[in-house]
Amino acid sequence: MNLPNRLTILRTLMIPVFLFFLLTDYAGNCSKWIAVIVFILASLTDFLDGQIARRFNMVTELGKAIDPLADKLMQFAIALCLLITYFHIWTFILMLTIFVIKEITLLIFDIVLFKKEKKIDGAKFFGKVSTFVFYVAMGFLLLLPSTVSFWSTAVYIATSVSSFFLLLSYILYFPVLIKLYRS
Repeated sequence: MNLPNRLTILRTLMIPVFLFFLLTDYAGNCSKWIAVIVFILASLTDFLDGQIARRFNMVTELGKAIDPLADKLMQFAIALCLLITYFHIWTFILMLTIFVIKEITLLIFDIVLFKKEKKIDGAKFFGKVSTFVFYVAMGFLLLLPSTVSFWSTAVYIATSVSSFFLLLSYILYFPVLIKLYRS
């Protein structure tokens, strides 16, 4: 259990804390801000665990398995929470749909490849960029006041940009997966 794996586990444990503060008024007006801070810390651990693992040769099979799982759990948690606020904005629904289809497709491919004793050798650059843009867009949406309609243009832009990068990542993963399947 090395430092990158501990950071990934910490990120996973932050998810219920994030959800608790975002969905309750436990800390009054500070609840949303505590959730934002937890989200930022979780996002930083996502960046740090990979950097530390690669830079200090601490990449493990456990880390390769739990890191993407922690990422997806955090991404699903924030997207579903924000769906409560932005369910009426079509670009948010589009982004969430692309995200879900992409992740289900990749999960199915992972299962099929696992049965063939094959796997993708780590996240690809375009997947990392897509994840980064998704985190930035979701963090931005977290910070917006949900009651002011003036911000709807910003929501359209943030979710459209995230949708573009999610779709691009989805499309770019296909040749990689097909090539790996056929090999």
